[in-house]
Amino acid sequence: MPRNSKEGPREGTIDMLSARSSAVRKRLGNLEKVTIEYIEACGDCFYLAMEAALSQEEGWSPYFTVATMREVVASSLTEEIFQLYTLLHQQQTEGFKFMEGVDSLETLRNRVRIRGQKVGGTKCVWADGFAMETIANHFQLLLLVVDERSSQKFTRIAPRCPSGAVIDSDSIPPTQATVLLHASQREHMNLICYDGRRLTPVGQLPLKLQGFWGLRSTATGKRKAAE
Repeated sequence: MPRNSKEGPREGTIDMLSARSSAVRKRLGNLEKVTIEYIEACGDCFYLAMEAALSQEEGWSPYFTVATMREVVASSLTEEIFQLYTLLHQQQTEGFKFMEGVDSLETLRNRVRIRGQKVGGTKCVWADGFAMETIANHFQLLLLVVDERSSQKFTRIAPRCPSGAVIDSDSIPPTQATVLLHASQREHMNLICYDGRRLTPVGQLPLKLQGFWGLRSTATGKRKAAE
């Protein structure tokens, strides 16, 4: 690029503007305590959001880094997942271009380990549903996503119980650590904060907010009934 040329906006800038607090708050019933924390658009946005949420609650730790979380996801990949991704790539399914040249499970794992902050957003593997479920289970997090990519708009990813069963909406304990996210149509994720917190026990979220994801925290419900 010539020195006198003007650099265009970074990838993800449009997302950051369109996902401003007022727009997301409208999705969530204009709750005043809802705000948006913008995450760098570099291909690591989901992992960076998780790192920020976990670090605010417990203090920063190498256990929460993007590299560590990518390693958790890579190690959790199976031959079955590799075969599925290969098939989706062969069918030219959108979002699986990263499988080009990937001919083995180990190659896929190595590619998932690559951080976007080091190679750029177009050369790393973005977090998909499998990655989000893996991180939710690993850190025992309930993920509540305002998903502009889906017609349903509200996606819930609950961690599995020790028995392996997924926690349903009626049995989620009020102390369950919860992270709220906004996913734009361009696959970028930002954090949704409630009352300034990135990670909140679900029982401390108002019933109106929980209701978008079909939740009914027992603690909040009892408090509501007592009022």
